[in-house]
Amino acid sequence: MATVNPILGGVLSLPRSLDVFITLSKPQAEQTTDLSIAIFAQAGGGFGFGADRVAFYSSFDAANTDTRLTAEGKKAARDFFSQSPRAKTMAVGQVFSTPQAGFLKTGAPGLLAALLAVTTGTFAVSIDGISSNITAVNLSTGVNMTGIAALLQTKIRAVATGGFTLATVVWDAVTGTFKITSGTTGDLSSVSVLAPVSPASGVDISGPGFLNGAFGTGIAQPGYAPTGQLVDELTLIAEAARSSGKFVYGWALDVVYRDTAQQIAAAGWAQARVAFMPLVSNSPLAWDPSSTTDLGPVVRAAGQYRAEPFYHNNPQYYPDMATLAVMLSVNYAQKASTITMKFKDLVGIPIVSLNETQWATLQSKGYNTLTLTGNTSRVFREGTTGNLAWFMDDVVNLDNFTEDLQVAVYNVFLRNKKVPYNSAGVMLLQDGAQQICERYVFNNAFSERRVLDLTQAAGFRIEPPYAITPTPLELMSVADRAARIGPPFVINVNLAGAIHSIAINVNAFS
Repeated sequence: MATVNPILGGVLSLPRSLDVFITLSKPQAEQTTDLSIAIFAQAGGGFGFGADRVAFYSSFDAANTDTRLTAEGKKAARDFFSQSPRAKTMAVGQVFSTPQAGFLKTGAPGLLAALLAVTTGTFAVSIDGISSNITAVNLSTGVNMTGIAALLQTKIRAVATGGFTLATVVWDAVTGTFKITSGTTGDLSSVSVLAPVSPASGVDISGPGFLNGAFGTGIAQPGYAPTGQLVDELTLIAEAARSSGKFVYGWALDVVYRDTAQQIAAAGWAQARVAFMPLVSNSPLAWDPSSTTDLGPVVRAAGQYRAEPFYHNNPQYYPDMATLAVMLSVNYAQKASTITMKFKDLVGIPIVSLNETQWATLQSKGYNTLTLTGNTSRVFREGTTGNLAWFMDDVVNLDNFTEDLQVAVYNVFLRNKKVPYNSAGVMLLQDGAQQICERYVFNNAFSERRVLDLTQAAGFRIEPPYAITPTPLELMSVADRAARIGPPFVINVNLAGAIHSIAINVNAFS
């Protein structure tokens, strides 16, 4: 007969999970895109800046010590980081102006001693689509990694074909990798990953323990031939930033693009995106009341509210980067945090000396500038965009609002098993939208509004800061229901705006 093993320590108890079964999980949640990063489009350069085209900085020292930045890039960083308060991060994106050669960066190679021991090394490499076996590689006289690179370069150049003959191999002590670059440039220039020779011979040095560039270990960057169009480069910079996990919202251009057709084209490029682009003019045509071809009138004629014309008489400064630093510093989760650009100072940017007639000319042509107003006040005027109906702060605030709104409503779908096609489902979505609307009342982007109404005893009525109106469910078509297309929402918001000027009449009585 079977026996029961005794259990020491008292009477056993059944677990509660028999009746109350609990599992722990965490629902998905979409994150909002950060719209506070400003980028400087730096002219003249290539892959030496980095294959991804973009670098990010959180301090002036970090930017100033980066040898990949030109003098203009460092000026832009100076004017960005001089502002207080300012946005946390700026970026520099490289505009390519000359054809670039393709290259391969290997993985971290083996120890120097292992490489120096190679006297009959072999590897295969493909340059510009042509593969060649490199054999009888003797690295014993290399002394150091730089010497190893020189010996590899000699062997590769011995292949008298295409990109091999002028190929380069360098040791990058910063990243601890070898960089093999094709001797040609342009879209067909390339260096693919290293591989063993076939049939096998000698000591394979293509992979781990040696060059470590085999089977996808290395990072290959194909060559590139720029089109010469700035807008094409801006698109690639934006894509490179996204591939780095960041979104660049504010854009400033290198001084070489000021008062050119490329600058005007960039304004149109920004208008078609979620972006804001202050554009600086140093042209004396800005002073000419009869000119209609300078930056301000052209942007205003196009009604481009994502561009902000700014006149300055000194090309050594970047008031556009300073402007973005201030504009993008708003924390939308804080109470009364939204700002207007008018009356702000741009620290470190010289003022433009103006009389009233000169300012009237600039203002009539759509320009902003930085002036001395009164006795001592350095003042940004006026905070307008290329579209008379839009101020800069409204553009930036509404872009942040729409991003927050989209994410909040999307999270309703992620956090619920389903959003039913009934009044309860509509209420879930409306609550998600209302949460964001309330945030933008809290930060003073939206506000209640008094409206003339003679039917009221006071002579006016007060409209709420926002109103959310879903389409009644009974008006949705059978086809929409079948396709699971929910009832559209209309959200009307009243912008808080800002007071930029005021008239005061003084009556004196004796």
